[in-house]
Amino acid sequence: MKVPLLLFLMIGGAALRAQTFPSGNPTAPTVIQKSDPEYTREAIEAQLQGTVLLATVIATDGIPSEIRVVKGLGKGLDEKAVECLQKWRFKPGTRDGEPIPVKVSVEINFRVPRPRV
Repeated sequence: MKVPLLLFLMIGGAALRAQTFPSGNPTAPTVIQKSDPEYTREAIEAQLQGTVLLATVIATDGIPSEIRVVKGLGKGLDEKAVECLQKWRFKPGTRDGEPIPVKVSVEINFRVPRPRV
């Protein structure tokens, strides 16, 4: 049975958080396609900012699965963070050259957008 790899990488306004590395010369997944999170009207009106912490598994096909909110912000931003991560694509992590599932924590940062002038 293959044990999923756990890791931490900074990716722009988001981060993947490391836990442990099993033996076998593993490599971490890398982001190949990323999207920015969207704000909800309710969160903008409340001037809500912060970070949503998500836990997920990057599958061998590079698609995030089993996404769950570990620490949320509310006002619809937790759901927007999950929707954002569902659009991301990764080059999967590997062990001995073979793709492996990797458990990661992902931080999605929300900053109130500035009004356009």
